[in-house]
Amino acid sequence: MEDQGATPPNEVAGAQQPRLGRRSFLKLGSVGSAAAVLAACSAPPAPPTAVPPTAPPAPTVSAAPTPVAATEPAPAPAFSDVLPYPRLKIATLSDLQKGVFSTTYPDQFSPVQVIKLGTKTVGGVGPDGDIVAYSGLCTHMGCPVSYDPATKVFMCPCHYSHFDAAADAMLISGPATQHLPRLVLEVEGQDIYAVSVQGLIYGRPHNLSLTEL
Repeated sequence: MEDQGATPPNEVAGAQQPRLGRRSFLKLGSVGSAAAVLAACSAPPAPPTAVPPTAPPAPTVSAAPTPVAATEPAPAPAFSDVLPYPRLKIATLSDLQKGVFSTTYPDQFSPVQVIKLGTKTVGGVGPDGDIVAYSGLCTHMGCPVSYDPATKVFMCPCHYSHFDAAADAMLISGPATQHLPRLVLEVEGQDIYAVSVQGLIYGRPHNLSLTEL
């Protein structure tokens, strides 16, 4: 016969295990978190991850230069080969006994003064290298110039430009900006030939080489 006043086993076991209050539960949680932080701090650091070395870029190979065939420079052509001026006889040595001779070149509309200076000069031909010839048209506005043997100077009567015949007919003074064109001369025996003109004859379109026309 069972004792009516006996305490059930479940109730006795429950009485032996006291329940945790809220404050105790929070204390236990705080202690656990602190323990986790301490464990993380005391753990050895993880080894660094190795980065594979980067391979250097391959050198760029330049294309081999195309060989260029070496060519010898072509010889400069003679004046009479490239300029539209004929080779014409314009005077003789005996025509220069007075030091100056008037003629025309390359046609009758272009006056020329052939001069024997008495001293060797730029472009001079003949036995003494002193015979020259210049266009008789001023480079300013094409007026005919006159030559003074005493001073060896060309003078334009229109606007008074002066040119030095003994120095390649360079401009001395005046409104002109270029010296008088000089004829390229050749001497054969007693004959004087004009083969070309260095410079621009006033008013003539054919002062350039045939390749540029």
